[in-house]
Amino acid sequence: MAKSYFTYDAFGDNVRATARNNWKLLREYLHDKNGLIKDQHINPGWVATATGNRQLFGESPCAPYIDELLRGDASAIDHLCAELGIAKASWFLRELVLAQIRGATQLSDSQFKGLLPRMLELLANNDVLRDRGLVMLLDRYVKVPGMHLQQNLRDWSVLWWGNPWLPSNETRWGGVVPEARSMVSDWLKLEFIETFFTKLAEDGLGDRRRMEFWKRYVKAIDNIEFALGSTARNARDRDFVALRKKMDGLICHLDASGSNNAFIMRMGDLVAVEFSGMGNALYGYDARRTVPFDTAEPLRLPQYDHNSLKQKNRSILWLSHQDGINGWSKWEQMFDAKLREEFGIKPQTAATRVARPSQPYSTRTPEDLPPLREQPAAEGAGAEVPRHYNRFALNKLSHRLGLRIEDRTPKGGSLWVLTDDSDRQVSEILSTWGFQHKAGKGWWR
Repeated sequence: MAKSYFTYDAFGDNVRATARNNWKLLREYLHDKNGLIKDQHINPGWVATATGNRQLFGESPCAPYIDELLRGDASAIDHLCAELGIAKASWFLRELVLAQIRGATQLSDSQFKGLLPRMLELLANNDVLRDRGLVMLLDRYVKVPGMHLQQNLRDWSVLWWGNPWLPSNETRWGGVVPEARSMVSDWLKLEFIETFFTKLAEDGLGDRRRMEFWKRYVKAIDNIEFALGSTARNARDRDFVALRKKMDGLICHLDASGSNNAFIMRMGDLVAVEFSGMGNALYGYDARRTVPFDTAEPLRLPQYDHNSLKQKNRSILWLSHQDGINGWSKWEQMFDAKLREEFGIKPQTAATRVARPSQPYSTRTPEDLPPLREQPAAEGAGAEVPRHYNRFALNKLSHRLGLRIEDRTPKGGSLWVLTDDSDRQVSEILSTWGFQHKAGKGWWR
């Protein structure tokens, strides 16, 4: 009877209610009669094991063994299985796995993190429990302060459930809390950013500055796609094969030879494109209006080719990775200002969220959308000057007109433009931007 109790899987999805009730009746019988199986004279070893572990026939059969198992001691379970004939396919051993995971999630943060690799190994060997166990582990890890990268958790999650922001994987990821899904999304985006600017970089030369810059924006990136050239698409070495598998659903065809690749990011209303070659500029397009390429079709690089990624005349953003231009000592400062002041995109400040569904960028144009850029405030000196102040526009104006800027804000002072009020257009622009004139010194705000 005990063998039937441990062998029959009453927890299966296809078990009928009557069969499950019969199994419960058997469990109650074994529990109630447990003390009557002991003979006054001769008892085999299994009798002492059964009477000493009566809870095996109750509502919580696994509870007494969890602490020892979490310490890595399985001797008690090995003894139970040997004495009571519990087979490896028994529901009891399966429930022990979930009980261990549940127990690990109830420990302190440091204890849980220490046990996490072993819990993932348990799930790796158990297809039936994998989804339920992974949900518990992910939901617990988001409660760890900082949610720092746990590489095993990221890699196993993506291997078992796929990319967390793809609509095709919605069902698999739907069981975890949104914060857990966003956490793994951010981890995966970080890995992709590092990969693009290292392994997919031109001639294998890494571009650490661009990599570190975009890693700061990982929470602002809603979606990522990779336009891979012939080398990356066709490489057969082990690393590239594994990489393409992890990028499944995100790869576009780039009709380009050699190591040319492109990295397409959606951030709010901006679609930004970086290229693997270090001499290329960043191109940005308005996602609310016309994105002049379709990632569902082969992409190209020459500016005037059909479906080109480099259409400067149709871009709303074109920035060179060059230091010492437009009044900025480093290009990173210029990029930060442009993204923040014209698009409201800031590094590591976006709320944690599930990324928007991934869809190929289309060339179809929504109607009646306002332009992303504002109209110029004036002609001449004020051409292409926005009505509202931003530092990028001020730097551009000062560079064009040779104005000197003195920034005392880091020390609690004001931002100064050291020029007089003799130029009417400059005065109008600075006044519109909130600057005030001080005779003999300049304009401040």
